[in-house]
This record gives sequence, structure tokens and C-alpha cells, in this order.
Amino acid sequence: MNTSYFSDLLVEFLNQQGIDKVAFNPGASFRGVHDSLVHQDNAEIAPDIVMACHEEIAVAMAHGYHKASGRHMGVFVHANVGLLHASMAIFNAWCDRVPLFVLGGNGPVDAGKRRPWIDWIHTSQNIESVVKDYVKWCDQPIGQRATVESLYRAFKLMNSPQQAPVFVALDFDVQEQSLEDGVRLLPASSTDPTRLPALGGADLEHLTELIKAAQLPVLLVDFSGRDPETVAPLTALADALGLAVIDRGNRMNFPNTHQLNVSHTSSELLTGADLVIALEVQDLVGALGSFLTLTDQGLPANGAELVTLGFNELLTSKWAADYQQFVPVNRAIAADTAASLAALNAVAADPQGPFAAPEFTERREQRVKALATVHTEARAAWARQAQEAKGNERIHVSAAVAEIHRAVRDEEWILTNTGSLTIDGWVKKLWPLERPGSYLGLNGGGGLGYGLGASVGAALAHQGDGTLCVDLQADGDLLYTPSALWTLAAYDVPLLTIVMNNRLYLNSTQHAERIAGNRDRNTARATVATSFYDQPVDFTGLAESYGVHALPRVERIEDVESTVRAAVAHIKEHGKPVLVEILMD
Repeated sequence: MNTSYFSDLLVEFLNQQGIDKVAFNPGASFRGVHDSLVHQDNAEIAPDIVMACHEEIAVAMAHGYHKASGRHMGVFVHANVGLLHASMAIFNAWCDRVPLFVLGGNGPVDAGKRRPWIDWIHTSQNIESVVKDYVKWCDQPIGQRATVESLYRAFKLMNSPQQAPVFVALDFDVQEQSLEDGVRLLPASSTDPTRLPALGGADLEHLTELIKAAQLPVLLVDFSGRDPETVAPLTALADALGLAVIDRGNRMNFPNTHQLNVSHTSSELLTGADLVIALEVQDLVGALGSFLTLTDQGLPANGAELVTLGFNELLTSKWAADYQQFVPVNRAIAADTAASLAALNAVAADPQGPFAAPEFTERREQRVKALATVHTEARAAWARQAQEAKGNERIHVSAAVAEIHRAVRDEEWILTNTGSLTIDGWVKKLWPLERPGSYLGLNGGGGLGYGLGASVGAALAHQGDGTLCVDLQADGDLLYTPSALWTLAAYDVPLLTIVMNNRLYLNSTQHAERIAGNRDRNTARATVATSFYDQPVDFTGLAESYGVHALPRVERIEDVESTVRAAVAHIKEHGKPVLVEILMD
């Protein structure tokens, strides 16, 4: 295909930037780009199209795709109405600090070129205002040269720390124009992200002295595992310095089976922490409050020193309060995570350095022994709880999570989604999250409708490499975007979707119980308008209606492992998606 139209150049830009897939629900406002994608003669140049039945699904797919692979899936959304549909998923990605390249149709802005009715209601002035408060950058360029510049600026900015989605509107008329003389792509390297320096100088010296003097230094981690290459050096640093590690778990940051990982333990030992190093932690008050008593200002009541390392402050919304409570820390350092870990490890490994002194090594060994005891006892207790729950009349989430792992433990699995905080908590307690990238975290913004779409995207990223992608899917979340099942079937995406069906919006039911109890009212009515008890959903039938293979619903804990094994066997034999529904307590 010759580059005859401006939309052809847009497709060349996607190829130049390594975008091998684009997702969208079709819309006339980007029909020019759609035509260029479809009629690209060179299949190696044109990105593959993945059609979704809703813009929220398309954006979620790109979200999961990037978290699973570090690569970008482009997203196109229809003028205003499509962007409005996509807005929830864009907000999730904003809170999750995932860089998404979202392009929206609009127009024609030139009113003289609009068709009656439809072009008027699907053209917006400042269309980016729909999402401007939860994207890193947005633009509505008019003209070919301006659009080229906007594309490069957006791509560069979304990948520079702090990462986040961007949005560029593509004028309907400009897309379809013949390519103007002199309009061309810039060098591919123009979008290389701006880099942060490593921890060094006075900051490195100060932190070294703090760690050397601390009795119980605690390392908080949250998002560092977005770069899987940081897991090994982070583990090495904790070992070398004897750091207690608390993983907030927005990514797979640190092996949960490591003896220094004391996440979720609530041990009294941790109340003696006198130094806290927060590495890429978003909710610092929540993280600190999980093991320390805090003052009204969010500071440790015991006077522990607080040091933050990361780049949260480099991106703050004026609309959403996802930046969390302000904490007056002792030292805040903006630096590159991987390079900073390398710098710290170099100091820790120096045989003549500050951490080679006998008084430090003796204190470190004592800490390691104490932390290892806390870790071992906690994991043994969680395993006992799950085992005891297997005797319950109805399937408890802990027992289900344990049995699912038994079925997949010999596979190279990746958890694409864990559905809800309840499921997620038991996964972190029972599954060995050890391999970088094996756990992709939650949705970021607390918005339902994320799980299945993001899992489709993650499974597309691993399609053909033998990885078993597992979506532990909450039932209520799935009902927001059930048509993602169509995309699963249409593209033979080998995803194992396990619907953890308690026939409730559990969080809302718990709130209803709490408020009724506080008001001395009947808590038995907490399921009114929060449950599906009176009209249950048949998820196996729903999956089959979209062409996804589904196994009979599981209603006994004894059947969980065998059913999941059968589902895995089907995926491995046919390379197609399977859904398993488990009826939960």
C-alpha cells in the first residue's frame, strides 16, 4: 500500500513505534485509520486488529497487554460517545500508572464539512476534556503536521516517569486527507523516554547511614515490579542488608515465599521498625498503618525515619485524589528504581564498605532469624486455615484458591487478574508468587469491568508461548463487560477464566450489613439489591453462548482441582479459552 492518505502515515507511525496490535470497537470517526489498517498490503507493517464489543473492554485489553509484556497495544475510540464509554477503563489505568496510547476520532471540527445530525452530535470542542484530568497529556490537533507532532509527544510522555495514559484526538477530515507534501514521520528515537538518574551523592550516603544505624529497617514495595528486572536485585538487597519486606502488591515486586517477606503478618516485631524505606509506594499511609501506629499526620507514632524513593510526586491529578494522604516524610528522593537498586547493591557488596562492619552483620543476622520465624509461622497458619476451610459445607474462597493452585502448580502460570481484594488476599497468602511478572495486580482505580478485558489482553501478550494465563474472575466484575467473552472466542485467546461466583456484590453487601448493624436494623436484608440470589446468572451458559468452552459448574470443593485440570488440558490441546464457574460461599 502506498502512503497516499494521512491515515496511512498514522499506521506507519504505529509500526515504527513497535505497536503490533490495536484494539477497538469500530466507529465512523476513525474510519480513515480503520481503512488504512485493513488495506495495508504488508502484513508485517500493519498492526493486528483485535475487535472488542465495548470501548471499556478495548482499553482494559491494552492495560493487561502492557502489564503482561511491557509492550503497547494501541487503542482507538469513537468520537465522544466512545471516549465516554472508555473513560472508566482509562481511569483504572491512570490509577494503576500504566502507559496507554489512546487515540480518539473526532470531527470534523470544521463545521462546514459535517454531515447533518450525526457529525454534529459526534463532534466536540475540546473532546479531550472528558479524560484530561486522568491522563498524563492530551491534545486535539488540527492539521497533519500538528497531529504528527502530537503523536510523538504523547508517546514520549506516556513512557517517561511517572508513566500514565495519554489521549490524542484525530480529526475525522484530517485522517482522510491526501498526504501533504513534506509531512513525514520523525526518527523513531524521538519518543525515547526521559530518564531519571540513579540514587547517588548525598542521598545515597544519607540512606546508607540510616540503614547502617537502624535496628529494624523495613522496605515497603508497591509498583517496582512493573519492571520485572528489578525483582532479583531487590531480593539481593534485602538479603544483603537483612531488610524486613512488606509488599503492597500492586505488582509482583518481591517473592512472597522469601523468608524476609512479612507482608500481611501483623507481627508485633514490626512495631519496632525505626526506618521505613518506601520504594514506589502509592498509598503510604495505608502501607505504614498495616504495621505501625500512626499520628493524625500519617507519621509513625514511634518516630521511625521515613524515606521515599520513586516518582509519585511527578504526576498528580487535580481532579482525582488517588495521590492519597500527604505524609511529611524525612526525605523524598526521585530516582530511577533499577539504577538505584544497582547503586545500593554496590554499596552493600563492598567488602570494605559500611555494611561489612561486624556490629552491622551481627545485627543483620539476628534480624533475619526473627523475620524468618514470623514469615514461616504466618504461612503455616494460612495453609492450616485453607485446609480447615475445605471442611465447610459451601466452598470458601481460601479453599478454592488452594485447590486451583494444586491444579495448575506444574504449569508456567501467570495470574492475569485476581478479581477482588478477598480473592487477592488469599492468593498472596497461598500461591507462591516468585517469578517476575507472574502476578499482574489489581485494576488500579477500583472500577468494575476491568478483569476479563485485561486478562484477554494479557493472554494475547502470551499467545503461543506456552504460558497458562489464569483469570480468577469475580462474578460482579464480569457482568460489567461480559461481551469480552466474544473477543476471547473470536481470536482463540488461550485464557483460563475461573469465575468465583458468590452471587453477590460482596463489598456492597458488607457495607449494607455494617450500616444496618450501626443503626440497630435487620442485617438479614443486606442482600436486597446487592445479590443475585433470586435471579442467579448461568456463567457457563453465558460463556457457551459466545463460543467459549465451559465445564459444568463446580459446587463441591472436591471437584475444584479435577475440573481445573480438565480445563488446563483443553487449553493445552486446543489452544482455545475455557471458563470454569465455581459456586462460592
